[in-house]
Amino acid sequence: MLKARKVGVQLGGVQILQSVDFAVNEGELIGVLGPSGSGKSTLLLALSGFRPANEGTVTFDGKNLYESFDEVKAQIGFVPQDDIVPSALTVERVLGYAAELRLRDVDVEERGRRVDRTIAKLGLGERRTVRVSKLSGGQRKRVNVGVELLNDPRILFADEPTSGLDPALERSLTETFRKMADGGSSVVVTTHIMTSLELYDRLAVIVKGRLAYFGPPDGAKPYFDVDDFTKIYARLDSHPAVDWHNRFQKSEHARHVR
Repeated sequence: MLKARKVGVQLGGVQILQSVDFAVNEGELIGVLGPSGSGKSTLLLALSGFRPANEGTVTFDGKNLYESFDEVKAQIGFVPQDDIVPSALTVERVLGYAAELRLRDVDVEERGRRVDRTIAKLGLGERRTVRVSKLSGGQRKRVNVGVELLNDPRILFADEPTSGLDPALERSLTETFRKMADGGSSVVVTTHIMTSLELYDRLAVIVKGRLAYFGPPDGAKPYFDVDDFTKIYARLDSHPAVDWHNRFQKSEHARHVR
């Protein structure tokens, strides 16, 4: 569905990403991990087409994503780290206004159905008439996700959507992404949270702009020779980023992104 080859990003003369390979299949939930400043957010922006990479290629259904972006952007959703919805409005009004803006070619009845379907999908039925400012952190994140779901995107990118949430809310939101993927959408999420990684199909680990691992969650611990996901970051410090990148390129996992 989406494939990136040798993606590199330079900003202000600084190399943020270097030679990153990435692939997303239909109905797949992918987690992108890495220390702060490793380039996770930059990677999501490059893969989604909202800030094109300086180097390499990204294809969507076999077409160059950047060249065909206007054609395919309605199929791509992007949820940034910060909340983007007005907190003074109720859930249904936020989604209703978003539907008016994003679905101009869709009739009023269909817009209403999409709003109702999105509210139900995100488990916000009992909160639909509540102001966003009165919602819990996890519920506010769901509303932000809901704005992007109105278009029924084929692929959704979410940048640190579980940041600041307590463990129960983090788990609940990750389970929502899992259900979306099981329903056929592809979801790519950046996260620092290690407690729900078994829900993902694959994990990508980025260190200093390089890909250190991209494979199934149950392969990550033996790959990094740790007994707990939380020890992966400390393990990354034991070798230069380029060494981790080279090791990945020689591993069996690399074939899945080529």
